Amino acid sequence: MSHQHPFPDPPPYRHPDEVARSFWDAPAPQHPEPREPRRPHGDLDALRSGYRRLRRVSTLTALGYFTLFLLLAAFAPGLMTSEISGGLNVGLLLGLGQLPVALAAIALYERIARHRLDPVAAAVREQHPWQSAAETRGPAARGGHPGGQEQWPWASGRAGGGRS
Repeated sequence: MSHQHPFPDPPPYRHPDEVARSFWDAPAPQHPEPREPRRPHGDLDALRSGYRRLRRVSTLTALGYFTLFLLLAAFAPGLMTSEISGGLNVGLLLGLGQLPVALAAIALYERIARHRLDPVAAAVREQHPWQSAAETRGPAARGGHPGGQEQWPWASGRAGGGRS
């Protein structure tokens, strides 16, 4: 077994005037006039906040109903097992009601987005002609090839690596 030092020797001491300055030691560059922060277009702010509000409302609606269902199932089992008619009880009825509530939240999201936010998005698109809808939604922008051929071999099933 060889004897090794657990810690390396410290680097030799240099006087602070001899040490080369690092980029973090340099003073920050001074701009002749303070710049105002770049603000996006007001319509973009309206779009962002509108879509954000819609996402929150629809998500909280669906999750709130589901949370209410879980809380009632956990803390009010007598209510959930109370029978309405035949084999139908309140818990089953509330459980089946989750799908219509989620679909209603989606439909409300689409309706409000279509009538209130999509016209604003179209106006913003018209104000920025350098980026057309074909450029943002084309297959080349999504990572594919414009000719429709996929770039990755596994997309067409020609990839190896597994037993056939």
